[in-house]
Amino acid sequence: MRLVLTAAGTLGLAGLTLGAACIIHPEPPLPPSQKLSAAAALPPYAAVVSIDPAERHQTLVGFGAAIAWYQNKLVPTPPDGAYQLMFPELGLDILRLRNRQGRVVKRDDGNIGEDVEIYRKATAALGHAPKVLLSSWSPPATLKANKAEDCHDNPDCTLARENGPFVYDKFGDWWRTSLEVYRAQGIDPDWISIENEPSFIPPSWEGCKFDPTETAEYPGYDRALEAVHAALAKLPKPPAMLGPEVLGIHHGLLDRYVAPMNVALVAGIAHHIYELGDDKKWDWLDPGPDSFIDEMQAAAKLAAAAGKPLFQTEFSTQDDHGVLGGFETALLMHHSLVEEGVVAFLWWDLFWVGNGGLVPIDKRPLAPRDQYYSVRHYARFTDPGDVRVGAKSDAPDKLRATAFRSAASDRLTAIIINSGDQTADVRIDVGARGPAGAGASAVYRTVYRPPASSERWKELGALPASGVVQLPGRSIATVVWGKRP
Repeated sequence: MRLVLTAAGTLGLAGLTLGAACIIHPEPPLPPSQKLSAAAALPPYAAVVSIDPAERHQTLVGFGAAIAWYQNKLVPTPPDGAYQLMFPELGLDILRLRNRQGRVVKRDDGNIGEDVEIYRKATAALGHAPKVLLSSWSPPATLKANKAEDCHDNPDCTLARENGPFVYDKFGDWWRTSLEVYRAQGIDPDWISIENEPSFIPPSWEGCKFDPTETAEYPGYDRALEAVHAALAKLPKPPAMLGPEVLGIHHGLLDRYVAPMNVALVAGIAHHIYELGDDKKWDWLDPGPDSFIDEMQAAAKLAAAAGKPLFQTEFSTQDDHGVLGGFETALLMHHSLVEEGVVAFLWWDLFWVGNGGLVPIDKRPLAPRDQYYSVRHYARFTDPGDVRVGAKSDAPDKLRATAFRSAASDRLTAIIINSGDQTADVRIDVGARGPAGAGASAVYRTVYRPPASSERWKELGALPASGVVQLPGRSIATVVWGKRP
């Protein structure tokens, strides 16, 4: 086995990497489509998914993705159809941007005009402005102890000191100036996150280490949050704040950062869901999405105790070899929504070079990956303000169901995943409780068959009078009744 240290996205040059979390590349695992399964040869079994639109859970803020690097791939000349594909056809609600104000180290980092053009064209494609989350990967080098924005596993990749104390106030002032600059150029963020993954010192990309509370070596995230909040209070209509955007939810990491925070300062508790096991395998693949359930349920209890909604603000299928991870993305989205109760789920990279991102940006014509369609199954026919409603399966170990009702009660959307190998004939029961115009329905299905061609977003027509949708093993279907977004 050859181990290569790289990052969430690779530029294609040895040693030059960008991203969110460290990857150790093992040999590619055997794709699920090549695993022999006796269950796949069995005849379909019958199952029922019951939808109860009267049972109410969390209200959606939306689904989204980040554009943090490679803005020049869309500006000034985007690929044909890029904005239509990545915004209205995906159903994107939230755009996560990287705070680039005050940068001088990387080429074009100060060119916020690229973000502005992307935002404007996304607004035109959607017919309305997407919500914006502005996150910091690192403050400018002048505010860093190492005098650089990038980290290289160096312990001093953190906030600078002046005459002993950490420069919390200057960090807050930088954030206030950033908001003034972004607003002046046409982007008024709905939320900010003061630091991406504060617990983590990256090996080769931007970061700034904060401990949960101040120690002899590191500044406290809690004090930085207070300093930024105080600085932004000087602005008219300051944006809401999210935090702490830690790397993952395993091993009590989220709790350690939230405990000393003044949660009254944030509109929501935000985190990512990366986890690399001691076996050097990413948990999304092995042991798989179900292994996240306990941690997600713990995060739900933490947020309930704090009285704050949960935002999942970054995830990608690290080390997916360009072909794996679509099905696992769908199942993790289900668990995040149902087991944890998140109000938002954001994928990491909307587009990337090579075989990364939801959309590999250098391919012609643009060819979205399976992960794109996983997000689309949840995002395309839901809107901010929709409420998650009751959905249960009589085969809960294999069939997972999620459903949403629009704020005006004129649309019902159900997303059903078959996580087993055997095909299921699933009857969907909404009783007499569906939305107005419930007879106007449509069914879309994706069957994950990597590395061969998956069946992606196949339109199956209206839901038959029997209410039955056939779901092969490792597949997902979206059924929508009533008014479409």
